[in-house]
Amino acid sequence: MGRWILDAEQDGVPPNLVTPSLITRRSEGLIPAHRSKMKQALFEVFEVPCTFVSPDKQIQSSEKEKLSDLVQRHLQRFPTDWHDRAVPMLYVCPEGLADGAIIDARAFSSIKSTMELAGQYFDFCRANDLPVDLDRVPFRSWVAHRRKRFAIGDFSIYTMVIEAGRLLTLGRDVYPERDWGWLSKFLAKMKSLAKYHPTRANGRHVNIEELHIAALQGMEAALEAHEFSSGYRGKLQAHTLARTMLSILMLINSPIRISSLAALDIEHHFDPEMTRLHLSPLETKDRNRDERAIPERLRAVILTYIRHHRSLVAPEDETRLFIGWKGAPCTPGHLSECIGDMTEALFGSRVSAHMIRNVIAAFIVSESPAERGLASEVLNHRRSSTTDTYSANSNGIVASRKLSAAADAEKIRLGIGPKIMQKKSKRSRPSGRRKHRGTET
Repeated sequence: MGRWILDAEQDGVPPNLVTPSLITRRSEGLIPAHRSKMKQALFEVFEVPCTFVSPDKQIQSSEKEKLSDLVQRHLQRFPTDWHDRAVPMLYVCPEGLADGAIIDARAFSSIKSTMELAGQYFDFCRANDLPVDLDRVPFRSWVAHRRKRFAIGDFSIYTMVIEAGRLLTLGRDVYPERDWGWLSKFLAKMKSLAKYHPTRANGRHVNIEELHIAALQGMEAALEAHEFSSGYRGKLQAHTLARTMLSILMLINSPIRISSLAALDIEHHFDPEMTRLHLSPLETKDRNRDERAIPERLRAVILTYIRHHRSLVAPEDETRLFIGWKGAPCTPGHLSECIGDMTEALFGSRVSAHMIRNVIAAFIVSESPAERGLASEVLNHRRSSTTDTYSANSNGIVASRKLSAAADAEKIRLGIGPKIMQKKSKRSRPSGRRKHRGTET
């Protein structure tokens, strides 16, 4: 209101003169939420209808009716205090002249999703005898419930990020005087975790054959770096590279889950000759014993890692295969983070350990659609229907191959040769002591 009154004085007109052109000019530069609050303040202070509706907010009468019905339906699921506070903000004016603050500031799709989510959240609180409020205690139980669904693959971590953001926005709109710092911190943490959980679309940018070749080349580079490094730090970096490349090769040959990969034990999961890998029924999702042959080339890579790299950091009594630089076994999260960092550096697209499983499933289905059941067996899916979701991805792989073949043919026609990879030149070492990146447990 202060801005409105100052602008009215400069224009030499009374403040209670409200026209569409004045609102357009005086609200220029404001974000939608502040523009909506200005319009609501004008309506309440001067008791005149705000007749301005921006072109991008004009909604057809049928859509207005749908929006009003949806809001009214989900408002009944709100607790009394939230309902009373939200009703004026969610008022849908049939003529679009005095919409509530939330209706005016948000898109139709955003309002629909937020109302449905809020209704689910409040219903969950009632069903579990929790306080029906957006507060720390009930929200903690809600998150635990959602994480269980995330763990079984019902939705991605990005869904949890979006849901937390919508609840936070709704809370700030309805109760701006509350302290929402706790929910903001949770949202920031989830966004940080989401960076290491790429979407399924990321896997379409990675060819499994190229990934296999890159991992083998990486193992050779790690061994060379280990042999020619005179200091402990250089050998430690070579160990990290070798461990990451071996984990990728293991996933390509035996696409087990990241938790099972990180828990691999030299004495319990391999035979003495390192020719077979086996998991107990308790370590597979389908609860069946899993035994896989180890190709000779992968066997040689594993033995090289154990003799040259792992021996650098592993204590004598430690039998886990993947060891961190402090001598403790690698956690699944850290191993997945290293794989993501490496694939992002190699292909420009971050791919997680789980994403490699998805790529392999799509690869199997694309190679032999009639044998899609084989993918279910290789990946230990509990239900064969899970593998059916990769049929669409397999179509993408086939299309990608055709596009790649066409691009290669065009390069040959134009006389363009392949790019030659060159080693990076050594950079001068910065002065001062550099902190070690991250920690491993």
